[in-house]
Amino acid sequence: MRSRDGVLLYQETQSSDASTKTIDLDLVDPVTALYIEAEATNETGGNLDNFISDVLTKIEIVDGSEVLSSLTMAELEAMHFYKLGKAPVLFPSEWISGSQRHGAYLLFGRKLYDPEYAIDFTKFRNPQLKLTWNLAAIRALGSTDSFAEGTLKLTAVAKIMEGMSAPGKYLMDKELLSFTSSSTSGAEERKELPTDLVYRMLMTRHYSEGYDLSELTSDLKLTADADKFIAFNRKVKQLDAEALSRWGEIILTHNIYRATGGVIRGLCQVETQFEFKPNTSTQYTVFVHTLNFSGNVTLETQTPAGGSAGTRYYWGTEKGHALHGTLPIPFGDPDDPTSWLAPTSFKKLELIFTSGGTAGTCAVVAEQVRPN
Repeated sequence: MRSRDGVLLYQETQSSDASTKTIDLDLVDPVTALYIEAEATNETGGNLDNFISDVLTKIEIVDGSEVLSSLTMAELEAMHFYKLGKAPVLFPSEWISGSQRHGAYLLFGRKLYDPEYAIDFTKFRNPQLKLTWNLAAIRALGSTDSFAEGTLKLTAVAKIMEGMSAPGKYLMDKELLSFTSSSTSGAEERKELPTDLVYRMLMTRHYSEGYDLSELTSDLKLTADADKFIAFNRKVKQLDAEALSRWGEIILTHNIYRATGGVIRGLCQVETQFEFKPNTSTQYTVFVHTLNFSGNVTLETQTPAGGSAGTRYYWGTEKGHALHGTLPIPFGDPDDPTSWLAPTSFKKLELIFTSGGTAGTCAVVAEQVRPN
């Protein structure tokens, strides 16, 4: 097997600030992953709490009307971390006229260059990659505190495996559903999941800025055929603790442009911590920050003389877990397909969300074995 990179799109500036780019996937060799990257420039007043992860709203592989994979950029970044155990490319920045760049792998195997799982685009009639974006997804353009118009650059690179027989299957990452959680504590949302393909992993999302996962969803239960089989029935805070033990924390550079009292939105949603340093040696400042355990941190600064530090640039290091409010739930040994969840004998498979009393965005992403 020889590896090579097939560049589908490289740092291409998009003429529209909200659109969809469609790329034909006329590749004849097996593909182990697609690397997707988005970059944009902040306006002249900075760009607070507005991530490039929010801009790329859908990443799809389609074959006509059939969806072969579909994720948001935030979901893609989280799946990259849970599948590789390494942080994706994450460079959020609030700095005036600064750039933000995020990139992640859409993996079709258990790892890069997996000889047993890879996508074979020759088996499909008209495979295409579709990238959908909106630079104004969080904040309208044209203000001094947003992304600058006409600055979005997109990259897509296929990681190709030459000189090997194409596997008959690949791992499909796909958002199955999303909904707004109930604000009534204890209320149940029963979501039926498909039973036609084997599951290697589920990833759920429980996101509302400033809230812990368990404040949106207190419990999760995966049940088949009216409790004839229960894969799990757990507290979300316990599942999250297990995920932290297994994958550890994410550490990333997160540069900010803030005055004292600013509330900073983190990419990590649980036990988020920041360390800040001035961006020049002349800006000696005493830093005090209030640590919040739900993704947000309040910055408090003052000069050595006790006065206000004003609005300043800071180099920031963020660390935490539950990237973008996500929770990985793997099945069995990640390298042993015989231990994964095979639901084909079930008549009905349900994932039950019990509300923690806070409304927010919930979603279910599945990693499943799909034939080429």
